[in-house]
Formats: sequence, structure tokens, C-alpha cells
Amino acid sequence: MRKWVLHNLGLKLLSVFLAIFLWVVVLGEQKVDVTVNVPLTLDLPTALMLVNDLPESLEVHLRGPKTLVTSLAPREVTFSEPPGKLAEGENFIPIREDMVRVPRGIQVVDVSPHRIRVVLEALSERDIEVSPRVEGVPAAGFVVRRVISVPARVRMSGPTSEIRRLTQVRTLPVNLSGQMRSFSAHVLLEPVGRLIRIQDGAPIIVEVEIDAKRS
Repeated sequence: MRKWVLHNLGLKLLSVFLAIFLWVVVLGEQKVDVTVNVPLTLDLPTALMLVNDLPESLEVHLRGPKTLVTSLAPREVTFSEPPGKLAEGENFIPIREDMVRVPRGIQVVDVSPHRIRVVLEALSERDIEVSPRVEGVPAAGFVVRRVISVPARVRMSGPTSEIRRLTQVRTLPVNLSGQMRSFSAHVLLEPVGRLIRIQDGAPIIVEVEIDAKRS
């Protein structure tokens, strides 16, 4: 062990001296201020859904030696989520400087915003009736006998308040212009809210029954 310690002792001492010298130089360097954007990440409860918009990032004001501050990599500045669980309803999370982790020698001067509002709502699922939508008219002498959707209902999920207000969901329009026979078409559903999702993976098919007018 002693032999290993003494081996190239001069080089080892020189390396230590240079490291200490560089650190002293960095600490004595002129301090500068920079502002960086740090992604905002929150651990949300699985049974709850975020219903308001959050800022994508925090604006963090840093101060430190020019060499350290200007060479910062994005992954070296991170947001440490505050302790405690979020609950259903309105939550206010204070954002403090000590929640931002930075390399040694750099100071977090300020963080903006200083508080974020997080509104969570229970997640619900429900079967909603599909209402086929058509436009145009068949060819002269023909009439529409029936229009149905397959499936007739779809399972949708989203915030409880939005799911409760839904009575039906409409399809995008199917064009009947000039048609002289029955047909079916794959269609999409009209958007009913940015937070509502269709759980069923099956496509929506609108079946249109067309027949000749009876005299």
C-alpha cells in the first residue's frame, strides 16, 4: 500500500495542487447572472386528472463564477418536487429557491413563478351514445330509410364534471349527395373536450340505408 502511495508521488501532488488552484481561480472569478428554463414535472395521483394548464417550465435566475455558470448543461439544473401529496380540488404549490438543484458553487437567486396552481379532478368513465351526422341528399327518386352507428355507444373517460354533462357524441358528417344505394362509412367522432378520451379502440361505422321512393 505504501509503495502504491509513493509511486509517482510528485505527479499526484501536482495534480492535487492544480485541482485546488483551479478551484480557487473559479471561486475568485467574477460572478455573473444567467436565467435558465427548468422543466416543471409533478407526480400526479393515478386516480386524479389535471384539468388546468401548468407552465411547462420554471424560469430560474442563477448566479455564480462565469466559468461554472456558462458551462452548465441542462441536466445539471433540476426541479425537486415538494414533499406531500396532491389532493382532489385546488392545490397551491409554493416554488422556493431550495427546490432547484444546481452544481456546487452556483446560487439560485430567484425562481418564477413563485407559486403554481394545480387543479385535480376525479377520473370517470361512461358509455356515451353515438349520434350519426349526415349532410346532403340522395339522388332524385331516393330517400334515406335509416342511419345507424356501429357501435351505438362508446366508452369515454375524462374529468367527472365533463363526463357527467355528456349525453351524446356526434360523428363527423357523412355525405349523402347523389347516393342511390345503401352504404357504410368509417368516420371519426367530433371533439367533445381536450381532456376527454375514447376508451374503445374499435372504429366508428355509420351505416346508411337508402331506398327508392315508393309511389
